Amino acid sequence: MSLRRRFMLYVGIAFLILVGILYFISDRTMLRNYNMMEKQYSIEGLKRAVLAFSDEYTNLGAMTINYSGWDDTYHFMERESIPDPNDPYFLNNYADSLFSSSRLNYVLLLNNQKQIYYAKGYDYIHKWRMPFPDSYIEALQTQYASFLVHTQSTSRKEGLVVIENKPMIAASYPILTSNNLGPIHGTLLFARFLDDNFIEYISKKADIPLNYEVVDANFAIPPSSSTMSIRQNTSIPYWMVNEGDVIKSYALIRDINQKPAVLLEYIIPRDISKQGRKNTQLFIIFLILSGIAISLIAISLLERTIFTRLNRVIAGMKEIEKAKDFSIRIPVTGNDEITQLEKSLNHMMSSLDYAQAEIHYQAHHDTLTGLANRKAFYLQLERMIETCKKTAERIAVLFIDLDGFKTINDTLGHHAGDLLLLEVTQRLKACVKETEMVCRLGGDEFCIIADSPHIEKLAICLKDHLHTPFDIQGNPVVISASIGISLYPDHGTTAEQLLHKSDTAMLDVKESGKNNYQWYTPAIETARTRRSLIERLLKSALDQGEFRLVYQPKWELRRNEVTGVEALIRWNNAILGDVSPAEFIPIVESSGMIHEVGEWIMHEVCRQFKIWQKENLSIRVAINISGAQLLHPQFLDHIQKVFEEEKVEPFHFELEVTESVAIEKVERVIDVFCRLRSAGFLISLDDFGAGYSSMKYLSQLPVQCMKLDKTLIDHVSYDERSQVIVSTLIQMSHQLGLTVIAEGVELQEQLQQLQAYNCDQIQGYLISRPLAADDLMTRLAEIRSGSK
Repeated sequence: MSLRRRFMLYVGIAFLILVGILYFISDRTMLRNYNMMEKQYSIEGLKRAVLAFSDEYTNLGAMTINYSGWDDTYHFMERESIPDPNDPYFLNNYADSLFSSSRLNYVLLLNNQKQIYYAKGYDYIHKWRMPFPDSYIEALQTQYASFLVHTQSTSRKEGLVVIENKPMIAASYPILTSNNLGPIHGTLLFARFLDDNFIEYISKKADIPLNYEVVDANFAIPPSSSTMSIRQNTSIPYWMVNEGDVIKSYALIRDINQKPAVLLEYIIPRDISKQGRKNTQLFIIFLILSGIAISLIAISLLERTIFTRLNRVIAGMKEIEKAKDFSIRIPVTGNDEITQLEKSLNHMMSSLDYAQAEIHYQAHHDTLTGLANRKAFYLQLERMIETCKKTAERIAVLFIDLDGFKTINDTLGHHAGDLLLLEVTQRLKACVKETEMVCRLGGDEFCIIADSPHIEKLAICLKDHLHTPFDIQGNPVVISASIGISLYPDHGTTAEQLLHKSDTAMLDVKESGKNNYQWYTPAIETARTRRSLIERLLKSALDQGEFRLVYQPKWELRRNEVTGVEALIRWNNAILGDVSPAEFIPIVESSGMIHEVGEWIMHEVCRQFKIWQKENLSIRVAINISGAQLLHPQFLDHIQKVFEEEKVEPFHFELEVTESVAIEKVERVIDVFCRLRSAGFLISLDDFGAGYSSMKYLSQLPVQCMKLDKTLIDHVSYDERSQVIVSTLIQMSHQLGLTVIAEGVELQEQLQQLQAYNCDQIQGYLISRPLAADDLMTRLAEIRSGSK
């Protein structure tokens, strides 16, 4: 064999070995990376589809709550009989256009007894009504019975149901008022078929081809499956199957009973791996032919033009994999297949880099206003706290809550609310410096991280700017802001503490009249803690028998004797001791307990009155009625029921309503007063003069008595202005035919002055403190005998 041939043989063998090594390296590194990217792409596509699927739950739930949490629906469900299907409420609110625009197939309206008030089916694809099968309703009430049950006003249920092998996404919400208050008046269910049209919609939304299959409840999930979280406390099992030319990804959607229901399938061809393998094979063929033809020169050329570039690609991929940084790019050289591969890889990295940046932006910014969100707020505040620890500087957190924003949403719509939030964002930015951070925590809540020296000035600027009228779609809108302020390190050394303290201060502003700002103080925290404790203990106070009634006499000046008493509630708790009525009664009213407590008071007063009747004591008993009781739709029915049960006549009783309540909703109050008077009750206007007294309303209200507030009586013995006001009010009331009662009479001089003005009755410590029923009898005996 010649040296040339031996040389060529050696070169050929070496070249073949080198080609084999290159192929092995390519197959084990680059193609493996392609496989990983394809799998990752498959998983990401499947997650987008599942998230899009979850969004449909959320959107359906949002649409359902618009109808279930609506005063019109709430009042409609108060009807005792099942309405006609052609009732205007159904025709106006559940028209075919609603089903088309919202992609609805079924609407089901049930009362609390699970009676069907309304059931409608509609094919929004073909635009024709379809029946709501009885079998569907029976399956909902049996197989998915818990889905229709709502025991609390906060109950919200969305999920998947499968009836007769047909899957549907459904939302079930309790029927409440527009303020999301109860009691619950039934259940509203919206449902949408999960069919080919729905899957096509999800596919477009997720930008992937998607298939689905309804599976048996006993479907077995592969042991190799993983889970993804899409909603709170909701995880979706998913897995992949590699079938050579394609990768199949599956996600299992469970129904509301957590049983397997629908299997989503996403298939992607393995184009990247195919292209990579094809390019590798082309390179190998090219190298073999070049090696045979050119020998050492070809080998040198291939080393410089092929292997070096491939090694650079591999190194770039490894660097990207190691750094997990999609911004790294592979250098592009030449204009051949390897160049296309380099460009394709760089294009893929650009797409992944853009997606990563977009995800990062969305994770740290509010989608509506573009402001930093809660997560970014915590990160920035924690960084600033670490900096302040080193520099000993102070920073402040301002918690801003918009007053009246819900009213704007309810009256002008959510779009107007969004426009208002955008305007608010601009005004907030106008008040802060570039170094300060404005973020939106959610809803109508904003936060600002600011330097401490100018906080008062900043708070005033925010309050004034936000109280200036807005122009929203041609509508003048006026809101205000409640602002709470906390300071680092005075009020906390962590982001969580500072946000909590500023939130606490903001809530204090809300409860104190709104449209103001307040620094956090420990006293605020103490007061809120005590209020929470009182509210918790009040829930069991009635059952524990902790309430009691005391009675304060009313002295008739002309007859010179006690002719009536006022029933007053007192509360003694084992933990708190005696709690002032001024402290616990507002909490009773705000918590909704006032109706139950008020009914207990009326029962107790009636029982005590019957005891006094047996003892030949003839007096009129006054009962205080709160605004919440008076304006309750069933108040008249409840009070009449109490007096019928206790078998006492209403004309022995006087109902006292404060002036502020009577004036707040005067037309409604006039109607209630007239009906109460017709029933026999004496109506008294309590605390007259304590608020914004109006002679106009006094002349309109059908009251029989007027009680002058203690603040008018305190100075009547020596202050000329008070004397003029009191004497004028008494004279005017007499001309209107009203009986006048003076509250809070404590001095003999006050009594003499009121006698001079011909006041009808007095009530106060000068006559007697509020006493228990047994002690009252003793005190009345002392009064009759002339004892003090």
